[in-house]
Amino acid sequence: MRVGLCFDGFYSIQEMLSLAKLADEAGLESIWMSDHLCFRDSVSASAAFLATTRRITVVPAPLTPYSRHPMITAMAIATMEEMATGRVAATLGTGNATALAEVGVKVTRPLKIMREYATVLRRLLSGETVEHKGEFFTINGAKMGFKPSSHIPIYLTAVKSGMLRLGGEIGDGVLLSAGCTPKYIARCAQEIRKGAALKETAATDVGGFITTSVSDNPREALDASKTFLAYIFRNPHHAENVRMGGGKVDHEKLAAAVGKRDWEGAKKLISDEVVFAHSITGTPAQCRRRLEDFVQEGLDLPILLPMGTEEARKKAVTMGRTL
Repeated sequence: MRVGLCFDGFYSIQEMLSLAKLADEAGLESIWMSDHLCFRDSVSASAAFLATTRRITVVPAPLTPYSRHPMITAMAIATMEEMATGRVAATLGTGNATALAEVGVKVTRPLKIMREYATVLRRLLSGETVEHKGEFFTINGAKMGFKPSSHIPIYLTAVKSGMLRLGGEIGDGVLLSAGCTPKYIARCAQEIRKGAALKETAATDVGGFITTSVSDNPREALDASKTFLAYIFRNPHHAENVRMGGGKVDHEKLAAAVGKRDWEGAKKLISDEVVFAHSITGTPAQCRRRLEDFVQEGLDLPILLPMGTEEARKKAVTMGRTL
């Protein structure tokens, strides 16, 4: 089974580097560094992971058109590829609308801007001299001063139907958000296939972050998963996903608690039932069994997002080794 590892950027770069080395040694396929505003930066962290590992692929995720011009993104991705040829991919996405709003950025016309962003980025990475006058970006004959020596796969992050179909159509892969239930993943996979049917190239890879909390203490595992699910579910675009999981959350109250970094208050708004529906949580044996549910519903690449203490996060990486 292909297995990836995700970092959310909520804990130190030193710990992430240690886990990256462990994942490399354990034989995991890839490391995906989330780009959460206000936390650790995805591009600089990804470069550090490449410098301290030997074989694992590293992917910053997602790079958003609302804060990164396509030329800046092309420069970053191409530089990383030069550091470690064949070990880099890119993930593009609108980013977290709630977090962007906190810094004064409004998400507008996401489908249109993502298509334009991906198109311009591919042209820049291919070494073209780019003339582009679009709705969002204007490129007046710019050309990269160096060209990547290997193909760089581009994934799109998606939650809703339109973006899922777009990702299937124009992406090498689609990346699903942490917190998706297996049932919602099955629906997402159907939408991705609809988009992929519009292109002549290979099938679109379906990857997905899975909130993962591994502990011999079930209560400890539950509490660890609640913190991150609170962060994710403060966004109302997860409403259908939550409904399909059979639970209920108050998005507004979660947004208020997370905005104040009141993690204890936020955790109280996530029930045990929601955790079990939207994550892999429990003992190592329970987590291995639960992972099968996510893969069976359409994930080609499950990407473990480890929660809890430093020791618990190591257990999640070790579990990935045995899959």
